[in-house]
Amino acid sequence: MPVSPRASKEEFMAALGLSTHDPQHEQYYRAMRDEAIQTYNTLNEDPSNLLESIRTDHPGTKPPYFWHHIRPERQRWAITEISRNAGLLTRALFDRGNTAGEYGPNWVAGWLLYSVFRSRDVRNNRNRRKGGSPPRQLKPQGDGSGSGGGNTSGKKEYYDPVRNG
Repeated sequence: MPVSPRASKEEFMAALGLSTHDPQHEQYYRAMRDEAIQTYNTLNEDPSNLLESIRTDHPGTKPPYFWHHIRPERQRWAITEISRNAGLLTRALFDRGNTAGEYGPNWVAGWLLYSVFRSRDVRNNRNRRKGGSPPRQLKPQGDGSGSGGGNTSGKKEYYDPVRNG
C-alpha cells in the first residue's frame, strides 16, 4: 500500500514489508536511499530544473534546492529515473512502487527522493550545522540513520528551541 511522501521512515518501510529493526532491511533501505541521493545530486547540478519563477525572481538561487522549487516534470523524471536505474538489490522493492495513483509514478522512489530533499533542507532544524552552511552535495552515508552526525550516544535527539536556539 503506497504511503505519502511525508510518512515516517517506519511507515514507509512497513508499507514495503520491511522492519527498521532488521539489519538486512536497513541495508536495503540504505541502498535505495543512496540511489535516490544520486538523482538528488543530478537535480541540484542544473538550475534549469528550477521553476521558472524561481529562476526569474531569484536568479542567485544556489543548491541545495528545495523540493518545492523543482519543476514538477523534473520531479516526475527524477522519480522515474531512480526506479529505472535501481540496482539488483533494490529492483524488486522499487518495482512494488509503480503506480498510476496519487503518489505515481513510483511511490517508493518518490518517498525516498522527497526524504533526501527534506533532510537537506536548512530549515529543518535538526540538520542545521553550527558555524557554517550545509554541504552543497549530499554524499551517500551508508548508515541510513539520518542522525546528522553529532550525536554519538545512540539516543535520538530532537530540535529544542531553548537548547538549539
